[in-house]
Parts: sequence; C-alpha cells; structure tokens
Amino acid sequence: MPNLHEIIQQIQKDLYCPVCGQNYQIGEIKLKGLFDQTIIIQTICRNGHLTLFMTTFSQKIPKTTPLNTNHVLELHRALEKFDGDFQKLWSN
Repeated sequence: MPNLHEIIQQIQKDLYCPVCGQNYQIGEIKLKGLFDQTIIIQTICRNGHLTLFMTTFSQKIPKTTPLNTNHVLELHRALEKFDGDFQKLWSN
C-alpha cells in the first residue's frame, strides 16, 4: 500500500468536490479510517461541501463474499439507528 503522503497527493490530483468542482487543498483532506487496504477519506472544500470517499489499494483482485439476507438486515438496522448527522459520526 502506498504511504499516506502519496495517497493524499493522489487525492489532491484526482479528486474534486462533486458539488462545486473545486480541487482540494492538503488541509481539506482528512483520513478518517483504515481497514485492511481500504481507506476512508473525508474532504471539505473551501466552499464548505463535505464529502466522504472510500478507496482500496490492492495489487490483486479482492475476494468478495456474496451478500445474503443477514447482510441486508444488518445494514437496514444500522440505517434505522443513524440520525443523518455525519459530522457527529466522524468527529470521534
């Protein structure tokens, strides 16, 4: 996996705010999570638009597990509990 500095530089080159089209500055890109080789990034452009991105860094094709009814029910339960406040969710 590339180092964090390389990831931030690549994000700065490739991503832009989907609302206003602004490119991101280094201070507008925040690492929010790292799970295996998946990175969750939060960005807030200079116009205040908040976006979450997930990306995977892998040299090989990841194995996937087919979804079953338990996966769908688990997601449904989590979404029922979620109040829609992403700022509170990501401030921890």
